[in-house]
Amino acid sequence: MRRRTALFIATLALGLILTVLGVVLSAPIGIPNSPDVSNPRVEFAPLMFVLGVTIMFASAVVYELIPEKRER
Repeated sequence: MRRRTALFIATLALGLILTVLGVVLSAPIGIPNSPDVSNPRVEFAPLMFVLGVTIMFASAVVYELIPEKRER
């Protein structure tokens, strides 16, 4: 696998993991029947989601900026 592709996949996977963790940690446990229960379990979970989506979009930039090796 090329270095360019490996970095792209690693960046995309990191973004996907952060996005999934952000969604899972934002979900309340059980049925939210009051505003206190409906708050995210982890305060910075929405930030994790936003960073994950941003990193996933940035993976395309990583793919385009890393030059591929020229074959001889």
